[in-house]
Amino acid sequence: MPDPKKSVSLTGLSVNDDIFNVVISEINSNSGSAIPQPVMIIGQAGAGKTTLLKSIYSSDICQEKSKVWIDGRTIFCSEDITLKASCADASIVFIDDMDFYLTRCSYEEQFKLRQFLYNDGGPMMIGTVRKVLPALTEYEAPFFEGLKNVYIRPIPSDYISRLFDEQDTVRAHSLMSLLPPTIKSVETVYGIIKLNDFPEKDTTILLSVFSDNYRHYYENLPTNSQHILNAFDSVDTSMTIPELRDKTGLPTNVLTAYFRTLHSSGVIKVDKSIKRKTKYSMRDPLFQLWIKQSVGP
Repeated sequence: MPDPKKSVSLTGLSVNDDIFNVVISEINSNSGSAIPQPVMIIGQAGAGKTTLLKSIYSSDICQEKSKVWIDGRTIFCSEDITLKASCADASIVFIDDMDFYLTRCSYEEQFKLRQFLYNDGGPMMIGTVRKVLPALTEYEAPFFEGLKNVYIRPIPSDYISRLFDEQDTVRAHSLMSLLPPTIKSVETVYGIIKLNDFPEKDTTILLSVFSDNYRHYYENLPTNSQHILNAFDSVDTSMTIPELRDKTGLPTNVLTAYFRTLHSSGVIKVDKSIKRKTKYSMRDPLFQLWIKQSVGP
């Protein structure tokens, strides 16, 4: 079996060029502005945010400007940003994974950063986050307004056909149905197909790529949470609370308490399209398949 973690060069796939052009246009329009508008690039894990941000950082227009790059994981207060920007006399501040700052710091702390950015002569900020956070949507949040939010869209299906012949395109679509529609997923699928001559092994290899992460997450869940996830028989399974109660043997109050945690962490999704008959299902079909094969009923 080929090594699923072995890197395979993926060429001919250009994504996020439109986002790149939008941000470059914003940099151009902000040039010379007393108070440049911050830009937030929003996209799920694997969407290519860091690669995109690095491309903008290295672009011709940014080569001419003083700038600083900050890893969001290193930020615990606004001074971690403002001091680095001031020391570099930066006209642009690039912050990757700004989720950490927006979730770690209070709104009072975030107002300090806003004041720094929105003063005459303040630097332009370009950041990335994985999802729309309360710090970007709540009315009282410092960054509720004044930001330009740019969203990275899911990879369209026609990108797959640019990479593979007809037979391998079918394989690729089958694997992509188990993964989020991101550039990282396409790269993973591309590597599997290019390294594996046996299509019947595709799903097994894909599972092996994520198996360690799934096992670590699953084994650290409370037992009742494991019972809930075990109840989903297939990737198409969706159930109501009464159905889950019958299947797990857990009383409703216990079931809903554990469900709340699984939902807030993004493991479970909710479908309320049918009135009084809310359905629940697992968000990650590959994780569900891993549970079925690795844990069993």
